[in-house]
Amino acid sequence: MAFGKNKKRRQLDAASRNSAVKGAVRSHGPTVGKALGLTVVTAALVWGSIELRAWARVSPRFALESVTFSGLERASRAELLKLSGLAAGQNLWSLEPAALARAMGQHPWVRTVEVTRRFPRGVSVEVAEHAPAALAVLGDLYVLDEEGEPFKRVTPGDGLDLPLVTGLEREAYVADADAVRARFREALDVTRAYARLSPGRSERLSEVRLENSGLALVTTTGQEVRLGVGDTEVKLQRLARVRRELSTRGLAAEIIRLDNRARPGWVAVRLSSGSDSERSGGSTQ
Repeated sequence: MAFGKNKKRRQLDAASRNSAVKGAVRSHGPTVGKALGLTVVTAALVWGSIELRAWARVSPRFALESVTFSGLERASRAELLKLSGLAAGQNLWSLEPAALARAMGQHPWVRTVEVTRRFPRGVSVEVAEHAPAALAVLGDLYVLDEEGEPFKRVTPGDGLDLPLVTGLEREAYVADADAVRARFREALDVTRAYARLSPGRSERLSEVRLENSGLALVTTTGQEVRLGVGDTEVKLQRLARVRRELSTRGLAAEIIRLDNRARPGWVAVRLSSGSDSERSGGSTQ
């Protein structure tokens, strides 16, 4: 046959193919069997883990018995439990720590919260609260934390005796919250420096006014101190010296001005006790 194969040749080809197939089976047979075995084992493990998890989610062995809190000062255990919905008997495997943390984070005093399941029957809650640093007028009265964030409205039960920050409008905060927080931080820096340099309670700080012309302070006795812009630390040191000098003379000031831009070292004093006289002095550095 010109284009075909004879019968004997076809028989030889068929025998050769059969031999090759048998060789391949002999060669790869254990590998295929091992792969099939691994597949079966994997499937069994997956099925077993699913069954185990299903059992764990209903097992009384993992029923919630205790919730421990740390870091609470103003937020209460009862308030956070109510927000979270945690209750005795809930299965620990069914709880989502991230969701519980978000729910507790709705409490106005809570800054951050971390929830951890403690198997087999407990949950621990670690809370970091806002630290109140001052009060701010933004339409309503708010509490500022140390980062200048107005984190909650003041309520009668807060019992806070803190300096008041004024001079900014709620509309400004809504329009540019970052800029207003920066001004609040400026006011808080002044309150901390004032407390460090004026430790006595006779002229305790009552108010910090944020004005276009700079900062002004008001004490609990009503004394006004105009700091203006910049060099706050230096000006507060100068203020302490002026007060000591007035005290040695038996005088009290109604207004002390340290905001002279043309002559930064000058201090102007308006005396109290019914006197309208104003005294100016040179540099007290």
